[in-house]
Formats: sequence, structure tokens, C-alpha cells
Amino acid sequence: MLVRILNKTCALMCCAALAGFVSTAQGGGFFGNCGKCAQKQSKCGKAHGECDKDGRPIADLPPNAVEGECYAKVFIPAQYKTITERVMVKDASESLEIIPAEYKWVEERVMVKECSKQLEQTPAEYKTEERTVMVKPGHSGWVLEKTARCSTGDSKEVRDVYCLVNTPPEYKTIQSKCLVKPACVREVIIPAEYETVRRQVVACPARTKKICHAAEFEDIQKTVLVCDAMTKWEHIVCKEKATADTMNKVKAALAKAGYKTDATANGELTPTDWNALTEFQVKNRIGVGELSYETLAKLGIQVQ
Repeated sequence: MLVRILNKTCALMCCAALAGFVSTAQGGGFFGNCGKCAQKQSKCGKAHGECDKDGRPIADLPPNAVEGECYAKVFIPAQYKTITERVMVKDASESLEIIPAEYKWVEERVMVKECSKQLEQTPAEYKTEERTVMVKPGHSGWVLEKTARCSTGDSKEVRDVYCLVNTPPEYKTIQSKCLVKPACVREVIIPAEYETVRRQVVACPARTKKICHAAEFEDIQKTVLVCDAMTKWEHIVCKEKATADTMNKVKAALAKAGYKTDATANGELTPTDWNALTEFQVKNRIGVGELSYETLAKLGIQVQ
């Protein structure tokens, strides 16, 4: 039941009236019990030195209390939200890219031997001529003809006969060399010698290129604090108003909102129901641990 929960959290149940506060100070009746609870809170260090969300100290007793109503100091958890933040993960930078040289093949005519001069000797030129030369001149002379048989007029044989013989001249054909062109020396120019060679030449020299790298960013999910945790006095449902009908309405409203409730228990809030109620209060930033009128309003429940 609701009363058990209130006792567990050491809630201060106050019937708001001036006489009630006096009774609390005197330590008698229902209000005396409330005073004792407030003293326990002071020992725990939760009643003094606490502030609300605007930084004002929270009073030890509920302000602006209404006679016949119940109040409890409740804790409102800090509220967080997840935001997407763009952060730089890498600074902008520059780098140098080395572009290698480019080459190509070309053909060119190169001189492999320079021109030169040399002396060239031209030998004499001859020709062969034939001519007839007299080697022995002709002459006339007496020649003893031993074999001649001559006879005289008286028919006598004569043995020594001389004949007057004309001997013709003797000729001989000889060959001789005649100079046609004398020997000479001339200067000869020897031309240079060339060859076609194929070689590799630089078409484009090596160079560097500056590359700019933009900064890199990433979107990260970040949980940030929206509201600090705080405690405050909350107007809660008194015991006599926490009827079974009210509890069933709370359970039905929580189930409709998608929270897990205990369907087996009727007219009371079980631990499962209180867990669901706490989740609902945390999500809507309502004081947790008590069934407050603000909680009922958020659930759409009216209690007289």
C-alpha cells in the first residue's frame, strides 16, 4: 500500500495548518509523527542545505501548505539528453606529393668519327708500245760458197767460189713502256662518319605538388545535462484518498502508456507497478517515489 512506500522513503506527511505545525513542535498526535519524520531527515543530511532548481534553499517544511492535504519531500533526478555534436577528429594539413620525371625515347644522328685529311700517292701511269728496231744493218759481201758447183767455159770444175751476196738488215720487234702520266701526291678529305642512335631523354622533370587535406569531422552522440537533480516538496495523495479505484486507474494509465504493470493485483500498487511509476516519473521529470498529484495529472487522472 501507499503508506508503506511513504514510510520507506521517510516522507514527511503534513496536514497543513498552523495548529498542526505547533503540534509538531510539541510532539503530539499525527502531527507529532510528522515532526519525528522530519527529524530523521535532518539526521540523514537531506533536509538542510538543499536547494531547488533556481538555487533557493528548500524549506524544512512545505511552503504554502493547504490544511488537510499531504506533502512529501521528493527527489527529482537529473535530466539528460543525447545530442549530436560535430567534432574535429583530424586537423587540416598539407603534404608534398613527389611526381617522378617523365621520359621518352628519341632517335638522333651522332658523329662517331670526325672528318680527316690524308695524302694519297698516285703512281705514274705507263703504257706498253711495240716497235721494230734494226738489230743488224744490211750489207753486201763476198761469201765462199763451198758447196757451189761451178764450171768454167772449158768445163773445168771450180771448187772455191766466192759469191757477192747482199745481206738484208735484221729487225726485231721490242716492247717498251712509255710514261703516260707521272706519279703525283694529292690531299684527300675523308668525311665524318655518323650513326643513328636511340636514347632516353627527360620529357618532363621531376617536381613536387602541394596537397591540402581538409579537416576531418565526425558526428558523435553525447549525453549532456539538461537539469540538475534536486529535491522539493510535492503535494501527494493522502492515505484516505489512495483508494483501490485510484490505484486501478494508475495501473491502467501506466499500461496504456506502454509500461509493464502487474495485472494480477487489484486495487494496489505492487513493486512491478511502482517500478513502472518510477520510470514514468523519471521520464517526465516528476518527483520519484511518491504518488503525487503532478504524477496523476500527467497520467490524466483526477482525484477529488
